[in-house]
Amino acid sequence: MFQSSKTNAIRALVAITFADGRTDKVSVRLTLTSKLNDALNSTDAFLDVVNGAGKQYFVAKSSIASVELIEVPKASQMNLQRRNGDREQFDPYQVLGIETGADQDTIRQAYHAKVKAYHPDRFSALDLPKEMKDYAAAMLVRINLAYEQIGS
Repeated sequence: MFQSSKTNAIRALVAITFADGRTDKVSVRLTLTSKLNDALNSTDAFLDVVNGAGKQYFVAKSSIASVELIEVPKASQMNLQRRNGDREQFDPYQVLGIETGADQDTIRQAYHAKVKAYHPDRFSALDLPKEMKDYAAAMLVRINLAYEQIGS
């Protein structure tokens, strides 16, 4: 029943508000139609989600009060400010900083290096502004999504 597939699953970044008032930002695995509405209204009792730390788990749809679609965060080391022109298509190879068509070893090494650089635990003890911690968390979501799309 709970099968996870690494085969180019399409995911959407969402904020799920639960019936108890708790909110989680996660990526939700979409159905073949790639529509969030279809994933939420399918007959499946659970949603396949991945949190910002890359942990996959399943959420009972019956425990969800609301779901808000979040645009995939755009982040650049050169320019931390969001621009209107920065809404191009999500490129997993660019996120990992590798050439299109790179071999699995290169993909895995790039993924591990990026996760190590942006993992929130690395910044938790530092006295940094919330924006910088949010930036690292957004980058980690993008890194995990990129690896999920092209990694094995």
